[in-house]
Amino acid sequence: MTHILCLETSTRNCSVALVEDGAVKAVAEVASEQYSHAERLHAMIDDIVGEAGLQPGDLDAVAVGAGPGSFTGLRIGAAAAKGLCAALNVPLIAISSLELLAIQGRTSAPKAQHVVPAIDARRMEIYTLNARGKAEAVVVEQGFCQELEGRALLIGDGALKCRDMLADSKVDWTFQEAYPTATAMAGLATAKFEKEQFEDVARFEPDYLKAFVAGRPKDPLGLRKTANGNAQNLGS
Repeated sequence: MTHILCLETSTRNCSVALVEDGAVKAVAEVASEQYSHAERLHAMIDDIVGEAGLQPGDLDAVAVGAGPGSFTGLRIGAAAAKGLCAALNVPLIAISSLELLAIQGRTSAPKAQHVVPAIDARRMEIYTLNARGKAEAVVVEQGFCQELEGRALLIGDGALKCRDMLADSKVDWTFQEAYPTATAMAGLATAKFEKEQFEDVARFEPDYLKAFVAGRPKDPLGLRKTANGNAQNLGS
């Protein structure tokens, strides 16, 4: 039997699944506004492996959602996956989080002629797949995907914010809020394992698409240093 541990952390959803010979044997996931992945992920992994009646050494590979999505979520998932692969000496499999949403969309809306994944990229931007199947960040505006015909599903945590903008579109849109899940990895992860399509564990990085820009740290005491180096209470 082949056992693959699947991790998906690219959005608010922290999702873990244990896949046995292509079928999901155990799953756990929680969606949190506070992105509690760092606190929950490893406990969930332990729970899932135990629920499946396995030990970590029984794993044959680890699959991880490669993004795009949340910088923090992706880093946590990638670090956990790489650490497990290095410790257990098993291969690493990477799967596009957008491809997972597309799989989920085709399952939930089998009559849709087109499935367009949409991971929130802030403001009116989403991460999606272009016509060549490559991930990209695009601004949703009038005329978005007008080359499509018939019924189309926009699925992901960036779908609902696009509803008003696309209300007058010639495309017959349906909007579904959803997160990529580890359970959707089962078929792709198994196929990649059988074809030995593995990542270099040491060099693997998630598909961030955008460069990370750090914001100004919060100042909970309301203090900022003045030009002469003295602290000033800006709230007074």
